[in-house]
Amino acid sequence: MKKLLRKIKNSRKIQSFILTIVLIICAGIFWYIRTDPVMPQLTIYFLNDVKLPEKGQKVLVFSPHPDDETIACGGYIIESVQREADVKIVLVTDGNKRSLKDLRYSEFETATSILGLPVNNLIFLNYPDGKLAQQSQIELEKVFQNQIDSHDPDIILYPHPSDTHKDHITISKIVEKILEQSPNKKIAYKYLVHHHLYPHPKKYAPDLYTLPPIRLITFDGGWERLMLSEETINLKLKALESYKSQLKNPLLKKLLESSIRKNELFAVESLHD
Repeated sequence: MKKLLRKIKNSRKIQSFILTIVLIICAGIFWYIRTDPVMPQLTIYFLNDVKLPEKGQKVLVFSPHPDDETIACGGYIIESVQREADVKIVLVTDGNKRSLKDLRYSEFETATSILGLPVNNLIFLNYPDGKLAQQSQIELEKVFQNQIDSHDPDIILYPHPSDTHKDHITISKIVEKILEQSPNKKIAYKYLVHHHLYPHPKKYAPDLYTLPPIRLITFDGGWERLMLSEETINLKLKALESYKSQLKNPLLKKLLESSIRKNELFAVESLHD
């Protein structure tokens, strides 16, 4: 009887010890999320690498405004061009929110030429900046569908649905709807530009990795990395420096500069088998 009581007592001690450890771990996780809501830097080594196109494959990038293509996936575009892929960018809006359409188009052409694209690979849809949600969504879907059908890309890059800019959200919803209805398999990568926790911290920090906010990690779509060489980073920085009109704005300057990191980040999910 004494042995049985002793075993029960020891078992309770072990259970209490395990419970204490679990509570400490939970408290640590809660504290980390409250103080630093982005995955820690070391988790970069646990992310898979994105798929880069092979020679001759087609890549289609939907860019809401002039500069989004470079901020979010300038490195991916550079690497794709160097691998002799056929890369085209669909620039959806005119960037004319501050009456700078001609200047921003010129900056866009300069930046994308540095990324390696000829002007013929740029498609201008000319929708009004900041007003995509007010446009006919049926019309936008037809126009986007036409671009996808015309270029028949193997890989599509477009805004993440958790982006906080209305133009980005509108494009994301429509492109995802098209891809979900498509009978053809596409590799789809979603990129994030506008989010209060991304990139983190919002400053020029080229020695840091870009990592996803914890609250954007889901089971239905993982995040993948593109590690950038020094040469690619320098080209991306040079392309960003073409957007002088944006760099004059302190907030936009922070956004552009904070995109210069050791990697780019994309959310991916398989839309068709």
